[in-house]
Amino acid sequence: MSVQVPKVVLYVLNTVYTVFGLAIAAASIWFFCQVFEFTRLRNSNHYLLDYSVYWPQAVPWMFFFVGFFVLMVSGCGFAGVCRKNRGMLTLYAVAMSLVVLFAVAAAVVALVFADSKSTDDFVKDTVWDVYFQTKNDNEVADAFGIIERKLHCCGADSPRDYKNWKNEFPISCCDVYYHGWLEPYAIDCEFTNKLANERHGCSTVAAQYARIAIKVLSGASIFTAFIAIMGIVCAISLSKALEKKTRPPPVHESESKKVLL
Repeated sequence: MSVQVPKVVLYVLNTVYTVFGLAIAAASIWFFCQVFEFTRLRNSNHYLLDYSVYWPQAVPWMFFFVGFFVLMVSGCGFAGVCRKNRGMLTLYAVAMSLVVLFAVAAAVVALVFADSKSTDDFVKDTVWDVYFQTKNDNEVADAFGIIERKLHCCGADSPRDYKNWKNEFPISCCDVYYHGWLEPYAIDCEFTNKLANERHGCSTVAAQYARIAIKVLSGASIFTAFIAIMGIVCAISLSKALEKKTRPPPVHESESKKVLL
């Protein structure tokens, strides 16, 4: 087999592999930041003796390491292809095999354990804790309002949560008008506001987004593992092609007799 064909294919596959590694690492950091945006607003006194790590907190780290390992291994792959070094290609194939196992395992664990009711319960408990904090802490209320605007949600379970202790919806539950450089002002935010009443609670919306993020990261991890398997096949093919190219040509019997004569 020609050296050039597997070399080009491996280079392309490694490029795609690197792009997906970067995407997984970036998405996991984004997911961690979204979870932290909620957890940092909780009442810390409620969690002084709680040392548990819940799935929405663990999943970002799990996929971050998948992306990190992918980037590390892809560097070895590029070096092996450019230098046509059989030793580096062998190391690359072995490392890729480990990454495939890790990526598939992370995806399976996330889909089986994290994409479940336990994530919904964690998000709901966190949102309710933050919601109760808004009653006594204006900074938390402002931060929760930013979340409500971003997720287009209202209250913890539903907009009705505000009816027990407020005279009207907070502005974050209603649409606002923007006029260039002028400050935005809200539409009438009374409890008769139809748009605000139709919004879902933030616990429901956040839990759905968390489930979607887990599925997307898992899918990207499995696809990356599939690309890695093709990369392993190409690396082995390139290594064999290099071996044939560098192997000395066989000496025929007639030529050896001429040398002896």
